[in-house]
Amino acid sequence: MPQLEMAQHLKCYLPILACCFVSIAVSEEPAIRFSERLIADKYGYTFGVAAHDLDGDGDLDLTNVDIVGKNPSAASLLWFENDGKGAFQRHVVHEKENGWLERHSVGDLNGDGRPDIAVVSNRDGLLLWFAHPGKNVAGAWKRYVITTNCPNAYDVVLADIDSDGDLDAASAGYVSHTLAWYENPGPDGWDREWPRHVIDKTLTENRTIRLGDFNRDGRMDLVAASVGASFATAGEATGPTQHGASVVWFENPGRPSRTPWKKHVIDDRSRGPIHGHAVDFDRDGDLDVVMAFGMRPEHVPEDRHEIAWYENVGQPGDSTAWKRHVVGPLPCAFETVAVDVDVDGDLDLAATAWSKGDRVVWFENSGDPRGKWTMHVIREKYLAANQVIAADLDGDGRPDIIATADDGSRRVPGANELRWWRNEGRR
Repeated sequence: MPQLEMAQHLKCYLPILACCFVSIAVSEEPAIRFSERLIADKYGYTFGVAAHDLDGDGDLDLTNVDIVGKNPSAASLLWFENDGKGAFQRHVVHEKENGWLERHSVGDLNGDGRPDIAVVSNRDGLLLWFAHPGKNVAGAWKRYVITTNCPNAYDVVLADIDSDGDLDAASAGYVSHTLAWYENPGPDGWDREWPRHVIDKTLTENRTIRLGDFNRDGRMDLVAASVGASFATAGEATGPTQHGASVVWFENPGRPSRTPWKKHVIDDRSRGPIHGHAVDFDRDGDLDVVMAFGMRPEHVPEDRHEIAWYENVGQPGDSTAWKRHVVGPLPCAFETVAVDVDVDGDLDLAATAWSKGDRVVWFENSGDPRGKWTMHVIREKYLAANQVIAADLDGDGRPDIIATADDGSRRVPGANELRWWRNEGRR
């Protein structure tokens, strides 16, 4: 089953080695064909999608959110039941939440063998989780609060951070600049807020939070990215490391609630990292990092909006030396995920471009990720495309692409819908 936290993830900071700029090639092979399928539209606002087999029938269902109104607002957490062939029926997990539900993560939080859902409520600074109802998966999911102390919660991941056998949660706060984790208290504590442990408070506009064991010690580390001060605020004259943008990983100390997490810098020179994750991109046995840079011209000038990856060139289990490779330009780049789109044995990249970029694309790996890449457009004019994931929705062995699109913060009208693109292969 595809892992949607496709993150497997980062001693002292060593400077990034030479940045390799890679040209975009023109493919001589027939491109992968995609057929577009609409799942849901006419949302008030939507940002967040995940794939998981919620009903236990062997295929991948989808979770998604809808928000109506600003403040007050009415938010719904939804799941879409897959018939096995990629046709979906809408169900409600929770509705009329007075908040701003967005990105979320799926995992078994209560240890009953069924997938639960943890979701951020951005505006009100909450982390919530909803318990799977059992056989009647279309029935009511019980609402629990992980924390009310997560100002402007932006993203959440689930992992056994303290190695005690249950899943904990970790969050990114893009206004609070805070990375924190929340200790699962077990059944006796689920009706109360979970113990909160702050990892870092200096990640300016922290958006990315993902998982992975960077040092191969069997404990789950975290990778994060801070967008940094805006280009307009920082000014072009601002020197490297002074604008607050960074891609970093935090080392799980083994006693994560008592011992500080050590920060390791992957890159603190490049501006505007938005969304990415850790993955063994070059298949050499250690974790690399893929990342989208840009989102808005205010973050970084548009000629620096791009997709890039960081090659882990340190010793296995060290992860202190990195080499940056540019995959290709993408105006308003928002998120990228590694996936073998063309099923040729190497990892490609699917990506979205947000408001005024408004595209879903994939970058084809030539076989050497340090070499030339070919960009293919899956959908143009997908207004304010945001989160993108990959999953085999129809069980044909080929990964499909799923994305949501919001209202572009009123920079563009915005599509406000959930779609998937069926991977038809090369035909």
